[in-house]
Amino acid sequence: MYVKKLSEDEEKSLKQRFEKIKELQEKDICFGCYNFTTGDIFPDDGLIFYEDEKVRCQFEKYPRATGQTIIVSKEHYEDISEMPLELGTYILKISNAIINLHKEIIGAEKVYMCTICDGKRNHLHFQLFPRLKGEPRGYQNFVREEGILMDYKEEVELYKCRMKELML
Repeated sequence: MYVKKLSEDEEKSLKQRFEKIKELQEKDICFGCYNFTTGDIFPDDGLIFYEDEKVRCQFEKYPRATGQTIIVSKEHYEDISEMPLELGTYILKISNAIINLHKEIIGAEKVYMCTICDGKRNHLHFQLFPRLKGEPRGYQNFVREEGILMDYKEEVELYKCRMKELML
């Protein structure tokens, strides 16, 4: 698994995704809920490695970091302030498992977690940003230029198997 610089066509696809999200938000439609119904904003592309009745976990197709992971609530909440405490506890349990897998499978030294549910009609999600050995420390990991995830299928299968074991 690695992140490659975006080609012009990939940049165009990423821009179209942002435009679609903005268009839905302007119509007061939650893009997260819309995606759960249609799958056309964040298509699976084999990136989903864990899903249950509460959350979906997948690698970001256009990551800022190798292994960047999205953990999205299935239930709609605008942001963390609306999230029930029980869901927060559950998401921390899931996050801990994924963080340990990031360290084990892709060799992450640290994993940063954030939620940036900003703007109108957002959908609660968390992001995990692995920092690999030799990469810079700190906040700049959240603002790197997006790339495209490459050669990830083997890692996805490893994460799927390990998450099944860990979440029993």
